Amino acid sequence: MSRRRIIQISGGLVVLSSVGNTTTASSDHETNGQPADAGIRTRSAHFSPDAPDIDVYIDGELVREGISYRTVTDYRDLEPATYTIQVVPTGEDSTEAVLEETVEIEEGDSTLAAIGEVAAENQPLEALLLEDDNSPVDPDTARVRVVHVSPDAPAVDVVAGENGDTLFENVAFGESGYTEVPDGEYTLEIYPAGDRAASVYEIGVSLAGGAVYSAFAVGYLEPESAPADEPFEILLTEDSLPDEKDAEPNDEELKEDEPEKEPDEEEPKEDEPEKEPEKEPKEDEPEKEPEKEPKEDEPEKEPEKEPKEDEPEKEPEKEIL
Repeated sequence: MSRRRIIQISGGLVVLSSVGNTTTASSDHETNGQPADAGIRTRSAHFSPDAPDIDVYIDGELVREGISYRTVTDYRDLEPATYTIQVVPTGEDSTEAVLEETVEIEEGDSTLAAIGEVAAENQPLEALLLEDDNSPVDPDTARVRVVHVSPDAPAVDVVAGENGDTLFENVAFGESGYTEVPDGEYTLEIYPAGDRAASVYEIGVSLAGGAVYSAFAVGYLEPESAPADEPFEILLTEDSLPDEKDAEPNDEELKEDEPEKEPDEEEPKEDEPEKEPEKEPKEDEPEKEPEKEPKEDEPEKEPEKEPKEDEPEKEPEKEIL
């Protein structure tokens, strides 16, 4: 179980979007001797239930805007260097920063979150730096981290409800830790540390093999008497998913998704002219009757002569008695 790493600020909201240790170095982008492709990523999180939305600046450039409570941003790529981080109320200029820190970026992934309360009734407002372990995981195993950031909750144990195995024990405010479990469906139950009489919260989760998750315990156990009406809950984030390129395809799925091949049409042989398709009779067009051929040895009938115009018709011949 790792102890918390906290930068405590007296007044103002703190969310740093960086990784590495806080130093007194200048923000002149010193490379620290690290290559530019060292794979450094960072994200911000807002877990202070009574704090307003904030914007984050890195070296005077707005990089995060309108971060609200319960938000975990996407990772942002950074080069190894030294940066100046400023946090301001949303919509304000960077000159109105409530926090300005210089941080050294070295390696790996990290999360920097605002925790505690502006009112400081249970916990003071603080910035919590988390080092994220997003290294590869076995394909049938999931890596899970629990992070305790609930201001009024005591130290807790986290138990897998199906078999009663304790996944995390005696996690206090600001502390976190990782464990690995087989992939599958789980019911996670939260108990006060050392007390199994009654759970304070439970949640069903589905954990995929090869993935990395963080379970943030946020909000108040007793919101009715807290500075903000934000009840206790578990916020589960997917920090890293298995690379789709590395996943082995399922043969049955391939067959289902593979279109059937149409039979190849016979290609005409070389030098052989293609046959023209027979013309079909048009609809509603009567079919022509075949012409009758004259029978053999049968004289053709002469066509009857029509009387010429203005020619008197011949009288019929009289019969001789």
